[in-house]
Amino acid sequence: MPDRRIAFSLLAALACAPADGAAAEPALRVTLAPAKPDAEQHVPYVDVTVVAEGMSRTEGAPLLRMPLVANTVVTSGAAITGLTVRDRRGALTPRVEDVEEDGSNRTRLWRAPRAVEGALKVHYRVPIDAAAPPLALPQYEMRTELGGFSAAGNAFLILPDDETPRRASVTWNFAAYGPNGKGVSSLGVGNATARKAMPASELAHMYYMGGQPGVFPPANDGFFAAWQGIPPFPMAPLMTWAGDLHRHYGAFFGYTPPSFGVFGRTNQRNPGSGIGLKDSFAFTFNHTSKPADLRSLLAHEMLHAWVNSLDASMDAAGGLDRSWFGEGLAVHYQRLLPYRAGLISAEDFLADLNETAARYYTNIKIGVPNADIPASFWRDTRIRVLPYDRGSLYFAATDAAIRKASGGKRSLDDLVRTMLAERRAGRPMDEALYRRLLKADLGDTGIAAFEAMLKGGVVLPPSDTFGPQFRRIEKPLRRFDLGFDPASLLARPKIVKGIIPGSNAEAAGLREGDEILNTFSQDGLQGDQQAFLSLDVKRAGEELHLRYQPRGETVSAYQWEAAR
Repeated sequence: MPDRRIAFSLLAALACAPADGAAAEPALRVTLAPAKPDAEQHVPYVDVTVVAEGMSRTEGAPLLRMPLVANTVVTSGAAITGLTVRDRRGALTPRVEDVEEDGSNRTRLWRAPRAVEGALKVHYRVPIDAAAPPLALPQYEMRTELGGFSAAGNAFLILPDDETPRRASVTWNFAAYGPNGKGVSSLGVGNATARKAMPASELAHMYYMGGQPGVFPPANDGFFAAWQGIPPFPMAPLMTWAGDLHRHYGAFFGYTPPSFGVFGRTNQRNPGSGIGLKDSFAFTFNHTSKPADLRSLLAHEMLHAWVNSLDASMDAAGGLDRSWFGEGLAVHYQRLLPYRAGLISAEDFLADLNETAARYYTNIKIGVPNADIPASFWRDTRIRVLPYDRGSLYFAATDAAIRKASGGKRSLDDLVRTMLAERRAGRPMDEALYRRLLKADLGDTGIAAFEAMLKGGVVLPPSDTFGPQFRRIEKPLRRFDLGFDPASLLARPKIVKGIIPGSNAEAAGLREGDEILNTFSQDGLQGDQQAFLSLDVKRAGEELHLRYQPRGETVSAYQWEAAR
């Protein structure tokens, strides 16, 4: 049943105008009303109400939108029920149109059946499938456990299809849920309102967690955290560490976002994964997770409150052609800044660095040009990790070059702070700006090295890049190799094709035509030379369990160690 308070707010918005005739800042109000958990402590559904003021659409124009598939993740878009849409003239029946954007994204549009002006109210129900297994994909999808639910906005929110800035708010209604309900979103703990107006799309890039989550209350600098499920360790000490690092980031970059939220939820199949969101991020854990394993993830994802991709007009690449900057810098700083702050040891620093270096220098796709990355980013893990690994080592090499050229007076830090200041001032932070600053520090040599990196040239930082206490060495390491065609994992069902003769997969008993039943994260496997892959497969009606190391040929790779 629609929330009466929201209905009243809509009527008030339709009836009232500012007394002085000035245009009021339009609002975008989201109310989330979860159902009472069932006997298994699953929340069966969430009722959603969205009220958007300041709508203006002609007949046939896109009115609302919601992803059906977001970066390969199937959302709740096709499962929603009871959708109603109203404006001040009454009920609307928008025309539905599904748009295939690329192989990884599909969007549902609702087009206006007539002209729409003023406030628009949208109400619907989002069922939650408690039996759906956790995904080894970006953690967007709606999930429920232990009396709670969580999801990214792009998995369940129907939002205005426009770029009008509105003052967004999230309200939690636990009347049906019962006592002790708590809600947390990227906007904050409990009912929360954004500090400034934003386009509706930013609500799609936030996280929402309701029920009875664990909560790390907001600090003076706006850092907070929430988690769904039972972690195998006390969460508060890890979040205290993350809060300390967040404050160090703020001091380093010269400013701190008004708030930043960390969201954790269980995932037995893919622990230790993370997704960056608007002023927040979400990560996964399971019963085997350890705080030390999650610190690198926390350090990386929190950096995205400061470091993101370069500006550019939207295109088919969706920003993936620029991820060498945002992701490369985040990996570069995820170990360097905590190490400088004394929040990780030299051993931790080397472990993080060498995992990246091992994954990069053994990657058989190491020479793929940057321009070719978007087409295969979500389809081939070996290509997906290139912006992270190649980008971070490129920035390490660039930092060393700037320090040497300036006699230690300048570093990459200065260049990055200048770029971020341009963005905060409302000016473009794009590749053209990076090239200008890079040329000012390193001349044509710096531009040549940058262009070589973009073309897929192998990046090799000097031995003393990370300080005289570390040195570069060569070490024999094995390439990541599933032992079969990775495209097999994209099909439904996942039928094994292209078994490589003599591979570890073949030796473990995997055969052409086997159906793989389980899911797993490949990105982490690539960086761990000792990791084993477990496969549940079906063959001729029989289910088998296979286990092997997904490694192939041995190659010489670069690593760093403590200087003796």
